[in-house]
Amino acid sequence: MTQSISAGARAGRFTSLVALVLLGGVTVDIQWGTLPPLVGVMAAESGLSGSEIGWVLNAMMVGSAISVGLTARMGDIYGHRKVLITLTVLALLGCALAATGDGFWPLVAGRFLLGFAVTLPLSWGLLRPRATARQVRVVSLGLSLLMAIFTPIALVVGGFVVGMGLPWQSVFWVTFALYAVLLALALVSSETPTAARHDGRLNWFASLGLGIWVTALLVGISQGPALGWTSPLVVGAFAVSAVTFIIWAAQQRRSQDPLMSFRNMDRRQAIIGYSGIFFLSVVGVSIFIALPAMLQTPTSSGYGHGLSALDSTFVLLAIIPGSALGYLWTRWGLNRLGPKTVLVISGTASIGVFLGFAFANGPVWMSWVWVFGYGLATLSCLTTGYSLVAAAGRQDNMAVTIGMQSIIQYVSGTIPVAIVLNVLVPGTDGFVPEETFDGIFIAAALFVAVFVIIWAVFAPKHLTDRHAIDTESNPTSNPTSNPAKVSIASHA
Repeated sequence: MTQSISAGARAGRFTSLVALVLLGGVTVDIQWGTLPPLVGVMAAESGLSGSEIGWVLNAMMVGSAISVGLTARMGDIYGHRKVLITLTVLALLGCALAATGDGFWPLVAGRFLLGFAVTLPLSWGLLRPRATARQVRVVSLGLSLLMAIFTPIALVVGGFVVGMGLPWQSVFWVTFALYAVLLALALVSSETPTAARHDGRLNWFASLGLGIWVTALLVGISQGPALGWTSPLVVGAFAVSAVTFIIWAAQQRRSQDPLMSFRNMDRRQAIIGYSGIFFLSVVGVSIFIALPAMLQTPTSSGYGHGLSALDSTFVLLAIIPGSALGYLWTRWGLNRLGPKTVLVISGTASIGVFLGFAFANGPVWMSWVWVFGYGLATLSCLTTGYSLVAAAGRQDNMAVTIGMQSIIQYVSGTIPVAIVLNVLVPGTDGFVPEETFDGIFIAAALFVAVFVIIWAVFAPKHLTDRHAIDTESNPTSNPTSNPAKVSIASHA
């Protein structure tokens, strides 16, 4: 009877950890996606200039870039639950500040705190020492599906707030409620076992150095289109990023305990996993920026459909059924065919999807078809990437492993945004030329083709997990730990 109760308690705690990971992914989508449709209303009601609005949007990105390396590493060393609770409280403060503050600085400070509260890597850190290989794979697939579903939902929610005349501050209260649930789940969770933590010290230079060069790079890229690529701020940001990166990389190369150690990890699996995340961050810009802009172009242009900003986001809802079917395909494919085959098939299908956007985009319903294909095929590459990275991480570096994936998304997503915003310039007739949109989608197709070739050559044929609790090689998952600690970890 006692054993049954104990098993039930452990199952309940594990379920709360899974909920913690999944809710963390949903919260990321909501807090990133609901605000952009409200930019015009915010500017009008708060009297913010275009540059100030830009900083409000970018404050979250800057906070995340500064936080990821530092807080993820602290979680791996000192315990993920402690750091997670602290960050969640900061997020609640950020939501309240942004919702109730008046003017530019409260908004920037609130958004910065929301960005600083990068909770997903820490949630994964809590889950990893308690999950089997199959559970890690199932959770990573489910997380990818939920994030794919809530990305378009977040945009539509922001549009509905505008359409229904609700105060734009309401989106921050929605995020506040999500973080409140997240905090409750964290409070009832057990701390990461000591044996599954990183047996080392926090390298402040490595953690903060990563945040500095990434933040400076993101500031330069994001401000380039507005201020000009030769402006002192942009040039200075790039210079700070380059110098800091060189010093940081040299220090990491000499360090006996680098921030991101690939010791005893399947390096090829981790790198290919990161490539799937990088790939999606680049090509996804064409769907979330170029496609709505094309649909909003007036019909007098000869190719546009004259949709409103809200109506143009409805097309993105086709991602939901596409990604649901893509989830079934990816889950079956990873089990039966392996990641290499899934990546090559899904990537090849994605080439057709982007060429469809370029050459078969006459009626509006065709856009629904291609967005469905994007959810089915292109997001499958992202899901496979998530699965590869999650299975590659060690128990003692899981938060950093997932945190690095966040860094890749921030940097790789910002560059194509700057490029697309630079090329979407109206011509003499006041419309963005149709050839510009076609060029964006063709470029995306070519980019996909390059990655299909890379995956065909280098992607692993099988998904392996050396560090799950049911894996034989798990006792060597933490090469810096002593044997007694590892023995405890394998039974935690």
